[in-house]
Amino acid sequence: MAAQAENKSPKFTDYPVKSVYTGKTAKLDLSDPSAKMFRTRLSDALKEKPDFAGEYVSTMWGCGADCRSYSFISKRTGKLLDAYFGGESNAEDVVATNPKSRLLVTEQENKDENYNVESITVRYYVLENGKLKLIKTQKTKP
Repeated sequence: MAAQAENKSPKFTDYPVKSVYTGKTAKLDLSDPSAKMFRTRLSDALKEKPDFAGEYVSTMWGCGADCRSYSFISKRTGKLLDAYFGGESNAEDVVATNPKSRLLVTEQENKDENYNVESITVRYYVLENGKLKLIKTQKTKP
């Protein structure tokens, strides 16, 4: 039974938020250098509804061929969450969020020298005190 519990994937309902923010949207906080660099994309993201941890909007933009960059911005404060995902090939991509949960799920393809996917690493993070904490890592077959 203990081994079965260890293999169990975290669920969004395991990490609920008290409420989803519906107040006035804050202006983008430009104190973060990334906020200045990606001002337009982040300002556009603030127009969306929260999709993570009750107050954050996830946003993604291309950064070249086979490259994506992910970030999260608070509708309540206008600040970026100090957590970045993505990059070029073999990047860690955000695959699942929920506005009513502090759980974030990412996947990373593990490729061989010929760029064939050998396995996928799934990581589960929980937002605690304004920081993402890795709580579980699983490897799966493609």
